[in-house]
Amino acid sequence: MSASSPEAAPDAATDHILGHALENVLDVRGLTVEFATEAGWITVVEDVSFGVRRGETLAIVGESGSGKSVTSLACMGLLPPAGRVGPGGSVSLNGVELLSQRRRTLEDIRGDRIAMIFQEPMTSLDPAFRVGDQIAEVVRRHRRVSRRAARARAAEVLDLVGIPRARERVRDYPHEFSGGMRQRVMIAMALSCEPDVVIADEPTTALDVTIQAQVLDLLRSLRDELGMGLVVITHDLGVVADIADRVMVMYAGQAVETGLVDDLFGAPRHPYTEGLLRSMPTAEVRGTRLASIPGQPPPPSRFGDGCRFAPRCPYAIDECRSGALVLRRVANDHEARCVRTDEIVLGGVS
Repeated sequence: MSASSPEAAPDAATDHILGHALENVLDVRGLTVEFATEAGWITVVEDVSFGVRRGETLAIVGESGSGKSVTSLACMGLLPPAGRVGPGGSVSLNGVELLSQRRRTLEDIRGDRIAMIFQEPMTSLDPAFRVGDQIAEVVRRHRRVSRRAARARAAEVLDLVGIPRARERVRDYPHEFSGGMRQRVMIAMALSCEPDVVIADEPTTALDVTIQAQVLDLLRSLRDELGMGLVVITHDLGVVADIADRVMVMYAGQAVETGLVDDLFGAPRHPYTEGLLRSMPTAEVRGTRLASIPGQPPPPSRFGDGCRFAPRCPYAIDECRSGALVLRRVANDHEARCVRTDEIVLGGVS
């Protein structure tokens, strides 16, 4: 499925998606986000579109400041007061438009039908309350159950995410858990009401590689078991290769390439994606200097016209620096925002 075409051929889906509905459970179209500054409203995310089906994982990848987390916060209705969604955008969950909902209605949906795993557990979990009480609070907010039933559900989801002696550990405080276990608590909280979509924002940041692998295995198994749609936001292409079915690469507030993970890794169609892939440390480059992308991403106030990656792109020509570039189909289920995508051959990885 392309970022702008929700109808994907069944044979494009991976095996674990088969059996789930092919319709997008989360469908984002033309999403634009603006922030208020002293100079006025500045666009930080522009015309982003993507969809996620049940049992499918979409990875959103890019450098820091590319707009990944802002896009997810806009979908959740969690933008700060200085931010707003621009006109014309749409975020629908199971066919229900979220952007037009009243605050109270959105609060009923958020945490229930769509949930988020935030980047840093220690800033998301309240150190003054037991983890079981924090999970139970989410359950009672969205389900008409007693305190005892909510506490039992908290122990149940802690057990589901692999925390030993879950019925005892619901009484523990966040500081009594390791970093990996705190991340599991965050996952348990997100799953407590069995949402249709879970957005995981950098779920493996600051975790060692062993714990990272465990968390990714857990997310994968829960996705398959519960049939939920999963959006993983990361800058780590190793995480993308491990868990994703499809990828959306973002740069300077725009989606610059989308496609199935194997296609995008094997034959990237945008120079920025090629640069990210070359920057991955692999066994083959051991002992050599790690490749990097020269320069820095532009700030939102300097996005300008043309390709925003052009100042850093080794393939840029004059045509790249003027006019609006659109995300266009370059192959089946593959799109890129590049005027030279039919002229240049880019290197991928196996």
